[in-house]
Amino acid sequence: MDSRYVLIVEDDSLLRELLATALESWGYSVQTASNVADAKRLFKLSDPDGVILDIDLGPGPNGFDLAQIIISTAPATAIVFLTHLPDSRFVEVDPDGLPAGIAYLRKSALSDLNLLQQALDVTMRGEVSTNYRHDKDKNRPFGNLTKKQIEVLRLMSQGKSNAQIAEIRGTTVKAVEDAIRRACEAIGVDNSVDGNTRTAAVAKYLSVTGVSKYSKAD
Repeated sequence: MDSRYVLIVEDDSLLRELLATALESWGYSVQTASNVADAKRLFKLSDPDGVILDIDLGPGPNGFDLAQIIISTAPATAIVFLTHLPDSRFVEVDPDGLPAGIAYLRKSALSDLNLLQQALDVTMRGEVSTNYRHDKDKNRPFGNLTKKQIEVLRLMSQGKSNAQIAEIRGTTVKAVEDAIRRACEAIGVDNSVDGNTRTAAVAKYLSVTGVSKYSKAD
């Protein structure tokens, strides 16, 4: 059987090389890209059977934007999202709007690369199950947050003040304070010490999501 071609789109150079080495050892032909512009160019040249795709790719378009381009031009291409994000809400994408037939793996839940190989294989075969949809895992990190709480935490992580968040959201500072309190409670951050609450909440948000300050959501 001829090798199946895979494009890896990942901005972390060490992880990108690790994934490429692993896939080549499994018999795949591999090309890699660190950003959307390079990925689009390589996609046209190589016409891959599958794409392993990070979501937060730095400045400009993110992985969901690239996935939409791929689906519109080559809908049979298998897509495996490999990301820190618990689910798509963290970059303001409706989970119900994700493409059918994709796999969605969290990097923190990838105990070994065999799971990635399995996800890629079944996705190429059109057989994806909930085993490869970590964004649908009820126990995923921050899975209990509401859309509003995620937005408030995201804006806090960008260094926005309560007043700025209130202006962006078209609400009152008191409403923002209440949303922050509820979000902190939901992620297990102690609200009792005012000066440290915001710092602790932002630190936990960034540690779980891995979203860069340059992501499209910012």
